[in-house]
Amino acid sequence: MKNFLTLFITICFASGQSYSVSVFGIPAADVEQTIHDSGKIEFTTQNRGIFDLVWPAKNAYSAIYDSNSFALKSWSKTVKQGEFKQKVSGKVDFLGYLVYDDKTMIKIPQNIYTIFTLLAMVQSRPYDKLDTKWFDYEQEGQLGQARFIWADTSNTWNGKDSVMCDHYRLDINIEEEKNKLDKRSDYFMEEILADGVVKELWVSRKKPKRIMRATLKTKWFPVLATINE
Repeated sequence: MKNFLTLFITICFASGQSYSVSVFGIPAADVEQTIHDSGKIEFTTQNRGIFDLVWPAKNAYSAIYDSNSFALKSWSKTVKQGEFKQKVSGKVDFLGYLVYDDKTMIKIPQNIYTIFTLLAMVQSRPYDKLDTKWFDYEQEGQLGQARFIWADTSNTWNGKDSVMCDHYRLDINIEEEKNKLDKRSDYFMEEILADGVVKELWVSRKKPKRIMRATLKTKWFPVLATINE
């Protein structure tokens, strides 16, 4: 009975959404996102089609955060990209350190954010609470700042209807790399910080707020993620 109630509560207070990722219009990956009211966001990714043959990948990411401030409490990832496999987990301790795998300790500001907690926050707060505000940022030992720049409000097609969305650009500036955990990371985490990459999001205004569309414009190719409805 206890396990059943736990499962029931998890289902009732979790919001899931799926996305299709394409490169040059070619299907490349499937992404599942789940946001829990308790303050947790999860992503799973699976490459598909020709991309799964050339760059097979099946990754999982999760982050637990303060449900009011969206500041990080802990996060983890499990990466399987061909022969490259990686597991990372970090937790903020009571002394103000982000502790990785019980051995690497990184001194962080009082409230720190990651790409995952930022994605949770943009699906909760209105644009005027986010626009141009800098947030202390951390990614696998690297420290910096991130911000959302509100570009406009426009309609975005979701496959069935036109949805009013807030359009953002996401800027991430890394200022300190001395504690970087590994030389190599997964495709997603590397591209998020790559030089010259433009990151854009279209988030529905109507509640529940959802990311309807996202793009990564790299120097090699454009990546488009669209919501499945």
